[in-house]
Amino acid sequence: MTATIDNDTKKQRAEERKAIREAIKFQKEVDEVKAQPRLESLTITIEWKKSKTWGMNPHATGEAITKDGFRLVGTAKASGCGYCKRSTVIADLFNQFLRHKLYDQKILNRFGFGRPYGISLPKEGENWLHCFDGGIGEGCYRQISEAIGGTWECVAHTDSVEVYQYKEIQK
Repeated sequence: MTATIDNDTKKQRAEERKAIREAIKFQKEVDEVKAQPRLESLTITIEWKKSKTWGMNPHATGEAITKDGFRLVGTAKASGCGYCKRSTVIADLFNQFLRHKLYDQKILNRFGFGRPYGISLPKEGENWLHCFDGGIGEGCYRQISEAIGGTWECVAHTDSVEVYQYKEIQK
């Protein structure tokens, strides 16, 4: 009987330690997101490349200019079918550079009881990062940009290349 209690206690302590490690890891991820550099602008260039299996796939490069004047670069790709690949790479780059805005209480207060389609926030007690959703259509990003304090526009478009720009609204 004592061995069973000891095993149960060890198992419970191990589960508690695991839960603490997971909570610390999650908090570290949140802190990293909150520490993202603040941007002046984000220019997203999408080049469409042919795939034998999936048709045309977007290969995106995001060039961010920080408020301190630094240039940061990120990349994103999408393949497959049955969803909007364009908005998927846009969301990936927004998450790389602008996710911190989804933790800004002033912005969250603006959402009130609704938020733009394409922004996912966890409910009370859920442990996952706030994020911008992909696969939803590029058109949502104008409203999303306005909601987080910026503007969104397509600045160039050809058959194989598209260029979009997010800019912070100067206050």
